Amino acid sequence: MSKHVFWINSFPKSGNTLLRAIISALFFSKDGKFTFDLIRNISQFEMSERLNFVQDTNESDFKKIEDIYILSKYLEQAQTKTNLKVRGDFFFLKTHYNYNLFNKNFFTSDKITRGYIYIVRDPRDVAISWSKFANVSIEDSIDFVINDNSCITWSNKSENSKMPKTKFPKVFVSSWNGHVNSWTNNNLKAPNLIIKYEDLILKKENVIKNIKVFFKDKLNITINDFETKLENIIITTSFNYMQNMESKLGFGEAKPWSNFFSKGKKKQWIDILTSDQVKIIEQKCKKNLQKFNYL
Repeated sequence: MSKHVFWINSFPKSGNTLLRAIISALFFSKDGKFTFDLIRNISQFEMSERLNFVQDTNESDFKKIEDIYILSKYLEQAQTKTNLKVRGDFFFLKTHYNYNLFNKNFFTSDKITRGYIYIVRDPRDVAISWSKFANVSIEDSIDFVINDNSCITWSNKSENSKMPKTKFPKVFVSSWNGHVNSWTNNNLKAPNLIIKYEDLILKKENVIKNIKVFFKDKLNITINDFETKLENIIITTSFNYMQNMESKLGFGEAKPWSNFFSKGKKKQWIDILTSDQVKIIEQKCKKNLQKFNYL
């Protein structure tokens, strides 16, 4: 088994899609001009067809695959080249999984992981974005952010999936605090780069340059025509540009009640959250809020 996956990771609504847009334009375009078609080169790991092998391996477990403890037994196998249908040296995958699972199991391993980029976003802003995206109240969204048992669901859209349409396996996310800890302090030896979402918005040029250096120094991968790509990426991955594309073309990851590309700003929480709501998040996430200079 080779190191064939490069992960793009974050807690939900923390800039994962924006980073995928940047990476896809860097690696899969000639000129750095981002289009929604490019982002398909960095697919979501949690597609239910990747679990088809479980039915052949253990049909009893497949019938109970919605149990996160049962599912966790098969996650590493789901990441093999065969189940991911990887033909080349390595490829990119998006995930929202917490690295730490159950019974001392982990989401991935050094056998599989070539490297990863992890994005951190202020959890007070995450709570607002998740509320809009998931169509839940701010109170429920805050609970999602601070709950150590938070989960989301796998995608179940593929025609190739053997998963019944009524079954929805769960992605173990945990709390924002637990998620951040799991990806910024773990036993993986793979090269990794930690990026703050706020820098993606306000210091995008510097972040992209850091990404270029990371791939060259840590993985010996050179990005061709970088200067041309850099200029075009900055333009075509701006929120206004992507909002306009979504309004014209739609975006597959949007929800019926909300556009995917909403505001993308920092410190929205100041005008939206109550002092009590802010206090709840800050108490739960204090150490990492301080670590990443949010407090």
